[in-house]
Amino acid sequence: MFRPLKWSLLLACGLTACGGPEMDTPELEVADVAQAATATPNPTGRFYIVGKDIVDPSGNKFYPVGANLDGWDFFQRDTENRADAAVKWGWNLVRINGAQLAHPEYSTFGLVSGDTSKPNFDKIDRIVQAFTAKKIVVMLEFHDKVWSGGKTDATKLAQTRDAWAALAQKYKNNTYVWFNLLNEPLWGEAVTDYLSVLGTLRAAVRNTGAENVVVIDGGVAGQEWNRWGVPGNLIPTYGPQLSDGKCNTLFSIHVYNAWAEAGGSSPHTAEFVAYVKSVQSRNLALIVGETGWNKTDADVPRLKAGSMVAFNNAPTYGVGIVAWHGNPNWDDTFFLTTSGQFHAVDNWTTPTNLTDFGKALWNLSKKKPALGAFTGDYRNSHCGSAN
Repeated sequence: MFRPLKWSLLLACGLTACGGPEMDTPELEVADVAQAATATPNPTGRFYIVGKDIVDPSGNKFYPVGANLDGWDFFQRDTENRADAAVKWGWNLVRINGAQLAHPEYSTFGLVSGDTSKPNFDKIDRIVQAFTAKKIVVMLEFHDKVWSGGKTDATKLAQTRDAWAALAQKYKNNTYVWFNLLNEPLWGEAVTDYLSVLGTLRAAVRNTGAENVVVIDGGVAGQEWNRWGVPGNLIPTYGPQLSDGKCNTLFSIHVYNAWAEAGGSSPHTAEFVAYVKSVQSRNLALIVGETGWNKTDADVPRLKAGSMVAFNNAPTYGVGIVAWHGNPNWDDTFFLTTSGQFHAVDNWTTPTNLTDFGKALWNLSKKKPALGAFTGDYRNSHCGSAN
């Protein structure tokens, strides 16, 4: 999430960020359905990223919808007990937030502290087993950083690398587990560090033999906006370099208040559509990994207007949406329901306690774009198993 709104909260813990209108289905839906008879069978029953398409284990194009949920350390919600609620929402993906580094001042152990981190690995496993058993993708992500003073911290990077290696080794046979390498990895740091850090972390995953989908966030706190004096457009600019010849690389943008002007005026719709097209024209797959608006901040109108740019336009281009947040913490009021917790829906047929944000996500979850069968060549995923 954009720093001024959420980072002040999460930095206190050693972390960083983080009914709508009816959606039109993509124009290519009819063509895809017509080609269903010549669809290419999925050779292994795994997820693949082929160009701009996410292909599911059944051989259909996958449109992800879901929300961010608490994972391990810091908050320790009972996320593993809420998979049924995610199914009722219609979600097929959850992004699980947690810390990979230890923060002793807050009595947290991350995933790098030997025996003391075992409860966190156990927590992750309970979440993975609960959701993937229901064919819901679990996108694990690390919410703290590898920078110190604007430079790469070699110790933090090594610890983060080792944490990913451990998770990849454990879940390399579960295609429903995806790895979001680093949350919002760049705000003013050198682009060369962005490339090298993400390359190092991805290599840690691939060196285990894991072909799980790897997710790479954009710059400017994930928003990719290029008008704040911080380099944006990193995905269309460097995405080809990051994904060229690499197995299963997916890119993620976070859509918040950068995508509208103050007070919610002038949503940057044309710019967003142009951005999505620029990514897809480079044959890259894209999702919105965070978006949404809260109810207590002075910038709510701008947050809502910016987020609705995603809700109103991303589905048309087959770009999935993952909301922030299903169970918000402390003074984070990005509520899907009036109580804040996504599982507290009062009526699963005709809910009456959804917020406007919740309604937008509910409508999309219930009316996902039908992208049709995949008819391309799985070998273009650059994964050995597809050859």
